[in-house]
Amino acid sequence: MSGGFGRPLALLMPVLLLPVVCSATTAAPDVVARLRELGRASATVSTLRAHFVQEKHVTIVRDVLRSSGTFWLDKRGRIAWQVVEPDPVRIVIRRDGVFVAGKRVGVDSAERGGESAVNANLSPLPMLEGLNGIFAGVSEETARDFEVTFRDRDRLQLVPRSRSLSAWLSAIEITLGGEAQTPQRVRLEEPGGDVTEITFSDVTVNPPLDDAVFAP
Repeated sequence: MSGGFGRPLALLMPVLLLPVVCSATTAAPDVVARLRELGRASATVSTLRAHFVQEKHVTIVRDVLRSSGTFWLDKRGRIAWQVVEPDPVRIVIRRDGVFVAGKRVGVDSAERGGESAVNANLSPLPMLEGLNGIFAGVSEETARDFEVTFRDRDRLQLVPRSRSLSAWLSAIEITLGGEAQTPQRVRLEEPGGDVTEITFSDVTVNPPLDDAVFAP
């Protein structure tokens, strides 16, 4: 990847590495019951807008890598991050790919004039549909992909069931809030010890979003 993309994309890459995992498994009845409640609440969400602050704690780096900006979500399979600090950059995640600063990134995009993620050790790129369930809320379906433990009524830990996902993430902790029970805080723990924490504020549920919001 070219130098201009490295730092902002690196800050957000743990967010991008949440693939869809399909495994048929069951959770404890009380966990399923609470997930159903949360699913009913999150089912009311079709679009979302929020301010975000992300802090990445890297084991080999003393400084915390911090980024902030605006986050948009459309449950039809579109997410956009407008990073304002430290370096302005726009990251758009759609079913047809990931776009950074207007350029498509991915293992197969270099031949089309895009940026290759392979050189920055960012492969594999995500199966993007997996992001919607995490950021729009959780539901009973979450238990198919993760072992779910409730720390308290509105705070839960997700441990990946898939080996391919657990190679990237050892656990996700989500704190929910608001009438729609959308994530207010997401903590991503990586096997190597790195931790990424994302805090959402000024959350607006179901704002009207123009298609231009998700344009690369």
